[in-house]
Formats: sequence, C-alpha cells, structure tokens
Amino acid sequence: METVWITHETKDSSIQKIPCVAALGFFDGVHIGHQTVIEEAKKMAIQEKLKLAVITFFPHPKEVLSDGKHSVRYLMPFAMRQEKLVRLGVDVLYVIHFTPVFASLSPQQFVQEYLLAFHVKHVVAGFDFTYGYQGKGNMDTIKEHGYGEFGVTTVAKVNQAEKKISSTRIREMLAVGKVGSIPEYLGNFYETKGRIHSVYPFGQNEGYSTVTVSIDRHFTLPKPGVYETEAMIDSQYHTFVSLIRSNNTSIVEVDSEVLQALEQHKEIYLKWIKRLHEIPDEFFCLKIPEYSI
Repeated sequence: METVWITHETKDSSIQKIPCVAALGFFDGVHIGHQTVIEEAKKMAIQEKLKLAVITFFPHPKEVLSDGKHSVRYLMPFAMRQEKLVRLGVDVLYVIHFTPVFASLSPQQFVQEYLLAFHVKHVVAGFDFTYGYQGKGNMDTIKEHGYGEFGVTTVAKVNQAEKKISSTRIREMLAVGKVGSIPEYLGNFYETKGRIHSVYPFGQNEGYSTVTVSIDRHFTLPKPGVYETEAMIDSQYHTFVSLIRSNNTSIVEVDSEVLQALEQHKEIYLKWIKRLHEIPDEFFCLKIPEYSI
C-alpha cells in the first residue's frame, strides 16, 4: 500500500493522481463499521477495475477545531491503522493534514480539490460522513457537489446490540473496563503495544516475576484494574494477568521462560480479553515506577 501525506498547500505537486474508488472517513481503530465501508469500496473497485483508495485525515478534527482544548485519545497509533488497511486490500492511503485552513474549505471546494482533483470515480462513506466548513456537506449533497463526475455509495448505520458501532463507543467501553465485549465492535480483542521497562521478583507463586510495561501514548488504556490478557511471544500464545495502575501496565505472574523471551524482544503486544476485578490493595504497596505515556 502506498501512503501519501498531503498538506493543503502542497497537494497539487505531491500527488500522483490515479483513477480510484475512495472510502472516506477517519477510521480510528478500523472497527467493523469502518471495515464495512472499505469492503463496499473494494467490491466497487474490483467491479470497475480501479484502485482502492482510502482518504483520511490527521490529526482528529476535534483537536484542531477546539484549538487544542479537546484532546482525543486514539484507539491505535497511525502505523497500526496502516497495517490494518493493508490487510483489507487498500492500494493507496491519502492522509490529509487537518488544519484550520483545510477546515475552512467549503463543501464544494473539498469535493473539487480533493475528490475530483484526485480522479475519484466512486465515493463510499458512512451515512453520517460530513465534509467542508462546519460539516455542512454530507452524503446527500456530495453527488451534487461532484457535478455527477463520480458515483456515490452510502453505507447504512452498522449496529451492535442496538447501538451504533463507532470509535467513540469503543472508547466508552474501555473507560469502564468492558474489554470482553469489544470484539463485537472492533472485530477482535483490543490490542496495545508496550515497551518493557523493569522486572520485579514478585508474584503470587514462587518463580514468577512482575514485568512493568510502558504503553505507547497513542493507545487508549482500559479503566484501571486487573485483566486477563494474551500475547503472542515466539509464535506461541501466552495468557497473563495484567494490572493497569495509573498510566502504566504491570504484567504479573510471568514465569522464567516467558520472561527470557520478553527481555529479548523488549516489546509486547497485549490483547485485553476480560476484566477480572478492581486493583487489590497489595498492589498499591509495590514500588512500581510511573511512566509517561
């Protein structure tokens, strides 16, 4: 997949324009709703024998439009989002730098300068996608603004348990620790990446250690507490009891064999399977350093 980073000022000189079908959206987490949009665009691209493109934005519009007062916690770093889009078969990823200048474009300007100019032949987006100044453009107006130069497919709301699948909904579930239900929205268990910082000879069983992990700051952590987690290490899945304490994670009950593997890799991808309970009092007595994420 080719990734093209675009600023409004340099877009005309930096883009090789290829006729494509474009899926539009922010796509944080690439959850089941996002996957539905991209799969619909993929079907159209195959049918029309065109490239499959995703047009997205960074940073989140809420951060820019609030003048930095609203900080968005992402579900994953951008690099992991790229990996998921590659697995979905995306050919080209256009990433537009969202700035106040870009936000001030009228809906007609956005369509003209970013869809028609990119040779988009068909647009696919969710029913609630908006564009242009103050989000005044929507899926009812986009075809008109494109002067009929491209087709439009609107993907209906994708629900789970009568609630819309959205990145906001997944963040709400993380905030209350409901990680066990997230696969119904995300398509898989929520996963974070962290770096091992220290090891303590502590565990409920002799021969086990506590490993302290600093989680990448671009992830949204679940509510503090004790969780069952899972990680693949050297092609084998291992289950851990993991503690979220303040803004770092401590993995407990790591045996010596797994500990050696972890110390070799220095990084770990954790899948959050289910919340077990609140933080036991004894954990507050541990001298575990706090790491900024």
